Amino acid sequence: MGTPWSGTNLAKHLLERYLGVPVVFDQGFWKHGIFPALMSGRDLLYGELPIVVMSKDPVSQILSWYRLARNDTIFKPKKSLGSFLGGPFEVRQDFTQPGHMEYRFRTPSDYWNQFYFAMDALGRSGAPVHFVCYENLVSSPALSLHMISHFLGRSPPFDIRHAVEIPRYALGASNDIDPVEGSSIDRPAFDPARAELASALARIGWRNARAILRGVDDDVLEATGRPGFRKSCRDAAGARAMLRSLVGSW
Repeated sequence: MGTPWSGTNLAKHLLERYLGVPVVFDQGFWKHGIFPALMSGRDLLYGELPIVVMSKDPVSQILSWYRLARNDTIFKPKKSLGSFLGGPFEVRQDFTQPGHMEYRFRTPSDYWNQFYFAMDALGRSGAPVHFVCYENLVSSPALSLHMISHFLGRSPPFDIRHAVEIPRYALGASNDIDPVEGSSIDRPAFDPARAELASALARIGWRNARAILRGVDDDVLEATGRPGFRKSCRDAAGARAMLRSLVGSW
């Protein structure tokens, strides 16, 4: 599970390649949709499978969604980043025509909040749920796989000394990472810098980052493994960027 462009395809590839674990998407519920979709009486149905939940920090994530919205598929495009951040925010399950679903949220931050709050609530209900930060998966893939293997009860767990190769090209939902000759031309190169908070802040600007942070819930930040994220944002942006934003507001 994970919101769009949160690293679900990358996680699927690494789990299947290095842990030998088959991974499924969209079994009973859409991997990008707010859980739950199915219930039996008072019981939640989640497929009786362990669930790995991918999350990207909200600033980098929402910047990714803004780029994705340009193709007018899952998200409706907006004229500017400011109007995109201000909502309303619509998510469309565009690949299941004609029986597609649509979701509407107050803002992109509201979608991020609701999605990950629901997954945390599912874990608190007793379902096997494990959160993985996208930025950790990219920067320390062996350690992330080690922790996932513990969650899955693998014995022995994945060795953190094992070399893990991140694909050179962005992965599609098919997870076919062995391109035929020439196919890499049509796929963008994988950019690890997009997992760096400082890079996202430089692109989005502190004023827009503050708009995102105002809408993000502290409990959800903690649930996704980011209890000190607000301070991390201030440190990554730097005093000069924050001062420029304040002067501009004045």
